[in-house]
Amino acid sequence: MKFLVVYFSRGGKTRKVAEAIAKQLECEAVDVEKEAPDVAGVELLIVGSSEYLGKLHKTLQSFLDGLQPSNKSKAAVFATAAGPNPKVVYVLKRALEAKGYMVVSSFKCRGRFLFFNWSHPNEKDLENARAFANDLKKISDA
Repeated sequence: MKFLVVYFSRGGKTRKVAEAIAKQLECEAVDVEKEAPDVAGVELLIVGSSEYLGKLHKTLQSFLDGLQPSNKSKAAVFATAAGPNPKVVYVLKRALEAKGYMVVSSFKCRGRFLFFNWSHPNEKDLENARAFANDLKKISDA
């Protein structure tokens, strides 16, 4: 199965998680702020973001708005956030489902914000991200 990780990371926390997932899946991790991801032929698209007051950064939102509708592709989402239940997971899920993607899984972890969570994502968070990626491999084989 062909995987692709697409993300936006302002401070580097989401990038660390994206790279851990991509390495585990042996695929590319593309920062939408630096290049336009090519989703042609991707069978499982993994999209990640930080929490921006419950919204997506405009660069990632623009990428999602420009996605071609799909009726057979799978997706997964992940987020880093100061709080334990980032709304952006649901925002990502709804955006992908609106394009016809079947969202099969989600992952979230703490990310540093101002004076909170300075040590995150830590090695345990990255280990959990790699486990998330392994679960995606199992889902894709089903």
